[in-house]
Order: sequence, then structure tokens, then C-alpha cells
Amino acid sequence: MKVTRFLKGCFIFLILLAIAACGQSMTEITSSEATRSTIRTEIASVAQSSLTHQPTSSLSPPETIVITPSRTSVYPKGVNPLTGLTVTSPENLERRPFLIKVANSPRDVRPQEGLSSADLVFEYYAEDSSTCFSALFYGFDAERVGPISSAHFIDLEFVRMYTASLAFGSATYEVWERINNSEVTDRMVSEYPTGCPPMCRADPTDLYSLYTNTEDLEDYIENLGIADQGEPLTGMTFEKQAPEGGEPADVLDIRYSLETFTQWIYDTGTGMYLRSQETGADQVELEPLVDGLSGQRVKTANVIVVFVPHEYYLADPEMHEFRLIGRGPALVFRDQRAYLITWERIDLHRGITFETDDGLSFPLKPGNSWIELVGSTSQIERPTDDTWSVLFRIP
Repeated sequence: MKVTRFLKGCFIFLILLAIAACGQSMTEITSSEATRSTIRTEIASVAQSSLTHQPTSSLSPPETIVITPSRTSVYPKGVNPLTGLTVTSPENLERRPFLIKVANSPRDVRPQEGLSSADLVFEYYAEDSSTCFSALFYGFDAERVGPISSAHFIDLEFVRMYTASLAFGSATYEVWERINNSEVTDRMVSEYPTGCPPMCRADPTDLYSLYTNTEDLEDYIENLGIADQGEPLTGMTFEKQAPEGGEPADVLDIRYSLETFTQWIYDTGTGMYLRSQETGADQVELEPLVDGLSGQRVKTANVIVVFVPHEYYLADPEMHEFRLIGRGPALVFRDQRAYLITWERIDLHRGITFETDDGLSFPLKPGNSWIELVGSTSQIERPTDDTWSVLFRIP
């Protein structure tokens, strides 16, 4: 059977993960001694680099003609650089983006509200076998977003990447200390001392009842004098036509832990990936995730799995550092295909970019994206030709 260049790259990547996991083997992945020397040479192209750090809502984006800018080009007026779509309110693109923390556990916080209006949603491992979301709002508004959760170390990186402000409920002492000592501390909006609006609690006795409204948040930020966007957002490339190559990808399962796992299933009717999450009934059962604001299934044009080194800051209570700087491997799922590519972030104050093995910008599908951050030693499996599975691991 002829092996495609993509699968060759996957085999190389999987063996890299096995080596990084101190010899931990993975199902049905083998290589000869003659191949290993070639693998060690090619791994350098995707291995993590050591670089010097320098310092009225619409829930359904309109169908539009999408341009394909280069990494350094200026986007046409009215085109959202985070989605490649023309927005209904071009003035939104002149404001500072909002990064809003949204809880994903305990399960009774679901369904969350407002996730469908976000341009980008980052999901990452938080603590105690759970994940949380950092949702970036720029082109569209949402009447209600939440429930809002606590900030983590990685959120400071997202703020830097997109010149954003951060709306969150609270934080540990360690995270607060890093926020207060950072150059972006003036862009933080927490429940205290901010108050309502924009940070409003539906039930003072309920920890998971804190919500915001993006228009109220924008007004508050304007009153603080920090509403100007700063440098234009660049780096994302979009094309309606899916690139050549890739492998079949109808289903993506991501298991962050035995208690927390999710599934993305491609829907041919919408051309989007639909999200389901675990129910807690067992270690297999899932149910569709619905946006409580729109009443519609949570879906995305692109699911991007980014393999990032995770390190323990503290083991108890569990806290992590994410080394989201340099270069590393990623998997992009769009249009029922999966592509092995490279993510890159070489400047603290620039967003993440995606490249092919030829060094060209990888084109995402126009629309929103969910970015799943997993450990660099996480395991990839393919139970069937069109099903992918990622098992989260921390070294």
C-alpha cells in the first residue's frame, strides 16, 4: 500500500512522542533501525525551538468571499483576521479583542452561553482532571457569556498574542502575582473590584453564576481608556477550498483524562465539526454540547490540536506552565480532512501561526476555530481510517 507523505509525517511525529515519553510505546507504530536515523534528522523541523523572547450580536457569521492574506499583509476593511469572514459591524474590528474565561467543570455549568459567538476558543487542561475555555471575542458580540471561571498562567500569553483584555472571576495568589507584575496588568477585568456591569452574578451564593455581556465589557474598557486595539492582528490565512493532501477525518476524540473527554464529529450538512462532551455516566458516554444562548449545537470550522510542552509549576494544588513559544507539531481538522502541520510563535506579542512542511502558511477554513492545547508527549491513535484519537499526557 502506498504511504502518503502525510502518513510518513504522522509516523515520524508519533515516534517523536514515544521517545519523549521515556520509551513509552504506542499501539501499532513501528520503524526499522535504518529509518530511525532519518527520523532523528527530520524531527528537527517540528521539535520545540529554543528562542529568545521579545518582549447587536450575530451568532451565525455571514457567508462571504474570503481573501487569503500573507502573514504580513493587511486585511481588507471589514474582514476579521481571526476568521477570514466579513463582519456585519466593521467597527468591531477597531476595538481591542476580549478574552473571556468560561468554565467547563463541574458538568452542571453546562450548557455554557456565548461560545458560538467567539472567533477562537482555546481549551486546555486546568487542574483535577478538568479543562476550561478561553474564548476570544472580536468580530461578534454576545448578550451573555459564561459562566466565567478563574484565570491561569496561560491566559497571560493569550492576552499578549491578541492584544486582548481578559475577563475572569478570580485567580490563585501565584497567578495574581504574575498578572500584577506583567506589562498587561491594566487590561485585566475581574469580578472584584470591577463589579456589575460588566461582571454580573446571577446568584450571589452560586460560585458558577458569573456572566458578562461583550457590549458592557467594551463600555467598561473604554472608560478605563484601554479600548484601542494596538497593533493590527496578523498571521491567520484562510481559503474556502481545502488544501490538497491530508487524511480522512470524520471523528476526533480528545481525552484529557478519564473524567474529561470530548468528541468532534464532521457534519456534511453544515461542513462543520460538532462538539460532544462526556456525561459522567461512564468513561465512554457523550452528549451534544449546546450553546445555552443560541440554543444551537456548538460547532466549528476548524479544530486545531496544538502539541505544547507542559510543565508542573506546582503538583499540589495542580498548576501548570505552557511553553507556547517557538515551534512544534499540530494537527488541523477541516473539511473532513486532517493535516499534520507546524505551529509557530516566535514573538511574545504575536498570535500563533500555522505552516506546511514547505514553510508556507497553512490555510484554515473561513470561520471560527477551536484550538485544543495538549502536552507534547500526548499520544495519537487511529482506531479506524477516518477516526482520530488524542490522549493527553504531561511529561
